[in-house]
Amino acid sequence: MLHGDQFARNRALYTADVAIQHAIRERPEPEAAAEAAGRVLAYLPDVRSDRLLQQLHNVSSALQRHASVPAVADWLEEYRTIAGVS
Repeated sequence: MLHGDQFARNRALYTADVAIQHAIRERPEPEAAAEAAGRVLAYLPDVRSDRLLQQLHNVSSALQRHASVPAVADWLEEYRTIAGVS
């Protein structure tokens, strides 16, 4: 099992991929995508890599089509606030 801060970036990237997969699958699960995406945002204070920021942008793009789902709308707003994007 992966423990400690040395794997935080890898866990964040993996979790971002999970969020994207929930959002784009044939039968999307937007609530599950938003939940996983929320866990990714929790990594931002400690993990700031260009790759992670790009993955968060990819998550945001994948979730846009589900913006009418309250959990997704909340995540999109939190993402914009934390990442400083509009």
